[in-house]
Amino acid sequence: MTFDINSWCELFAGKAQKTFGEKLLFIGLQGSYKRGEADDNSDIDIVVILKDLKITDLDKYKSIINSMPNKEKACGFIGGENELRNWTKSELFHLLYDTKAIYKSLENIVPQITQDDVKHALKSESTSLYHALCHSYLYNKDRKSSLEILAKQIFFILQCKYFLKNKEYIPTKNELLKNLHESDKKIFEICINRHNINNFEETQLKESYNSLISWCSQLITSQKIEAL
Repeated sequence: MTFDINSWCELFAGKAQKTFGEKLLFIGLQGSYKRGEADDNSDIDIVVILKDLKITDLDKYKSIINSMPNKEKACGFIGGENELRNWTKSELFHLLYDTKAIYKSLENIVPQITQDDVKHALKSESTSLYHALCHSYLYNKDRKSSLEILAKQIFFILQCKYFLKNKEYIPTKNELLKNLHESDKKIFEICINRHNINNFEETQLKESYNSLISWCSQLITSQKIEAL
């Protein structure tokens, strides 16, 4: 039986509205299902914002998830309105641009995102990946599987970088690939073809780590977006 994400979201939204009532401010869908890139192993990334969030709300939310078909696929973010309004703004960039509204809107909840916020997002995500790559290369016994997981972050970093230079958010991998310069395309291919990393020879694996660490280093140390 084919999984229908729209039917799943409709069912979930109905249960959430019945459970939380006026306390429910927003429901949205993120990730591969939102982008139309999901496969059988993809998670359902749901965003839920409540007027305020207490531990009893998490218990209620867990009950909703446990009542859903394909409950094992559910993941995502749940939080309170006031917390979200005071969240680190650079971390709200992807939340705002990569979330499809299912119930109500984020516009009156998420603060306005500026170019400086996106710059901070780019640097933060680049430093995080840089650190994770170095740690993985040194200490992870299964470096292939580790790199396959870490390579997912390339997409989100390149979305930030493209947005800063072109004032346009590109939501899908295929569309982004068409718009990248050759140097970034080469890096992005590691992300797109990450499921092949487990077949890499040691030389290929080392080259991929080296390319990604060098790329992150350039993003971290560059003082101007135009130089990226």
